Amino acid sequence: MELFPQAKRSGRVLVLGELLLDFIPTRSDMRLSEPGTVLKTVSGSAGIFACAAAALGTQCGFVGRVGRDPFSRLAVETVARAGVDTSLIVESEEGQTGVAFVEYLPEGRNYQYYRERSVGSGLSVSDLDETAIAQAQILHLPGMLLELNETIREACFAAVDMARRHNVLVSFDPNIRKELSGDRGVMERLRRMTASADILKPTLEEARLLTGEREEARALAQLHRMGPRLVAVSRDKDGAVLSAAGEIAAVPGVDVAVVDPTGAGDSFAAALCRCVQKDVALAAAAQFCNCVGALVCTKRGAVDMAIPTLEEVEALMASGLCPVSAAAV
Repeated sequence: MELFPQAKRSGRVLVLGELLLDFIPTRSDMRLSEPGTVLKTVSGSAGIFACAAAALGTQCGFVGRVGRDPFSRLAVETVARAGVDTSLIVESEEGQTGVAFVEYLPEGRNYQYYRERSVGSGLSVSDLDETAIAQAQILHLPGMLLELNETIREACFAAVDMARRHNVLVSFDPNIRKELSGDRGVMERLRRMTASADILKPTLEEARLLTGEREEARALAQLHRMGPRLVAVSRDKDGAVLSAAGEIAAVPGVDVAVVDPTGAGDSFAAALCRCVQKDVALAAAAQFCNCVGALVCTKRGAVDMAIPTLEEVEALMASGLCPVSAAAV
């Protein structure tokens, strides 16, 4: 934890968020307007992050809210089976878990959400356990939560305030979704959360949106000025770049057969938190996170389907398909 001298030496990772169910077409060319077979899988950015963290050997707990409907039971049982602690999930008497239907268009994935007033989006400040947050080493949350409603938005900022009071590192993935971004306050909220983060994992496009800078190096510098000490920018097929303490480590894209990118960014973020916990050198962290994200893309779905094991990640790293270069700036 050299990069974060005030951080705790131990503790688990907590992720705050909403569990969802994704319905994914078994054929990449199948459209939402067409009949056909779909796969049902537990999802939600935070859910994928939690399961990926557990698969990589990280102690992880989930902070969220579910109902008593069958989809809620499926979601909780699935993440628990993956090794995630679900004791901080609040069960509500009302509401049900939201769902999303996915289609793969030439320009990218399209999500059709059915989550208005979903039980997970009703997570409130009163649902938070400050003692549990205080005992964690890292608190992670995805930015899409900030666009669901005021209740969960307040819970997100309150959880971050609790974390900072107790020297818990804050990890933030902007996770900007055009389907959920409907008002002018979006960027203001994202920048506010970015300023509170110690660890930031945006895509290159998100980095540009947050900073107003088109050139990658300038965007990285501006993100650091906003607050985060560790910034990891994922660049889709072009790999990733990690930046911290005046050092940059860049990795190119890994040549894999892409089947479905769902969960690649969330799993990358989980890998990044693991590297922070284990004080992994920046270049090795870049390689590790890049390999995790690449492997997720090789299978359809995410939880219980595409998240790789630690052994699979280490094998890809050893293959030589993911070189890394580091430089001082």
